Amino acid sequence: MNARLAVATLLAVAGLLGCDNAVVTEHRFAAFGTDIRLEIRAGEPAQTAGATSSLQERFRVAERDWYAFGTGELARVNERLARGQPAAVSAELAPLITRALDFYTRSGALFDPGVCALVRLWQFDSETALAAATGPPAPAALQALQARQGTLADARFDGQTLSATRPLCIDLGGMAKGTALEQARQILGQHGIHAALVDIGGSSQLALGRNGSRAWFIGLKDPRAERVIGRLALASGEAASTSGDYERGYTRDAELADAASTALMVAGPERFLQVSAALKITAALLITPAGELLTTPEMAARLRQANNGRLPRPVATGQGPDL
Repeated sequence: MNARLAVATLLAVAGLLGCDNAVVTEHRFAAFGTDIRLEIRAGEPAQTAGATSSLQERFRVAERDWYAFGTGELARVNERLARGQPAAVSAELAPLITRALDFYTRSGALFDPGVCALVRLWQFDSETALAAATGPPAPAALQALQARQGTLADARFDGQTLSATRPLCIDLGGMAKGTALEQARQILGQHGIHAALVDIGGSSQLALGRNGSRAWFIGLKDPRAERVIGRLALASGEAASTSGDYERGYTRDAELADAASTALMVAGPERFLQVSAALKITAALLITPAGELLTTPEMAARLRQANNGRLPRPVATGQGPDL
């Protein structure tokens, strides 16, 4: 199986459908503005407690330092970029910036973390701002922002210093969960946890299991109806991320899945296969507003029906990228 698999969908993950009959302990905590669920299969109590504590602390720090508008590192970087000044970037944040620039280029700007200023204009930057919002921004305000604000195309990064030729504000929310899952994989492994599932807000999941163990399953929910249209098995090391106009793919690269699901949702049916190929995604699924399915061959082969229901018939099946 190719190591780079992803699915981008206009649907939501309905829930976990299980792995095998082994005892599974569940742990929950809050991070990234949502609920985190950690399911560990057959772990020792002390081992499980240590892994959960380490994961919670790592997510807490990441939530602070990767948030575009808070008091952490990315917010400080954005303050300097907004003033047209270069910003030093730590070794922890640098890989995210590098991959954000890469995803922006490979997606043809469909995945654009440079929307931070637009998010703030719409007052989506905090619960307080959103509660005070009286409506959408005026067209004149949107035009003025577009005229002065830069995009990631204006950014320059040498691995340590980030600068931009125009005022810029970066929001990593479209890939932060995927990056967090990659870090969760490392943390769980360090604690000897090799059979687990990490779920971030029901939209991003990472599965871990030993060779030969049964797969974890996730349910794929129809975004327009209260039904599960299918289920997807995640082998060890694979991750899933969904994105759409209802809620927010699967891959061994969780960060890529998180960014790709957003880009493919924006691409829509017309550019679905083109963008899949550009991002080197071999398994992708998109459900249109009419309920029709677009898939790549590998995704079509992996989908399974759920609850004795019928899987919607794909209306188009394209070729995946030649890797």
